[in-house]
Amino acid sequence: MRSFALCLFLLPTFLLGCSSTQRDFETERRDILAQDQAWASAAAAKDLERTVAYWTNDATLMPPDMAALKGKDAIRQYVAAGFQAPGFQVTWKAQEVVVAPGGKMAYEIGTNQFTIADPAGTTHTSNGKAVTVWRKDPDGVWRCVVDIWNSQPPTAGSPHRGGTSGG
Repeated sequence: MRSFALCLFLLPTFLLGCSSTQRDFETERRDILAQDQAWASAAAAKDLERTVAYWTNDATLMPPDMAALKGKDAIRQYVAAGFQAPGFQVTWKAQEVVVAPGGKMAYEIGTNQFTIADPAGTTHTSNGKAVTVWRKDPDGVWRCVVDIWNSQPPTAGSPHRGGTSGG
């Protein structure tokens, strides 16, 4: 009888604990989505310092067709050059965010769009896909620790790899 009473006490406690953990992961997921939206807004505004602040100091950035960049200083130089390029625009949107069981790491899968002008002034837009790895830092803030993207396959009728071009 004593074992039965103990089970009756422990079962609800266990179930409530699981429910709380699930709720915490959903809160973390929403926090990451909010961070990601704020980050995209900073990048769209070409606010260099605000944009770079979303990466960790030890982050790795893996742009298409070039070597990986390690550390915030290298990332800052890359982003600054992009922001200064004629016609540069960038947007992105998360499609999925998954928080790891420990609640300190997460990954995001999404899409992006980069626009840049060629020397003649014609703008070219590349549609891409991306994976972002987020880490919750000791200060409780989610920041990007790994960022990688590449172009989507060409769509039917598109003469350019990864997207469309226009003027």
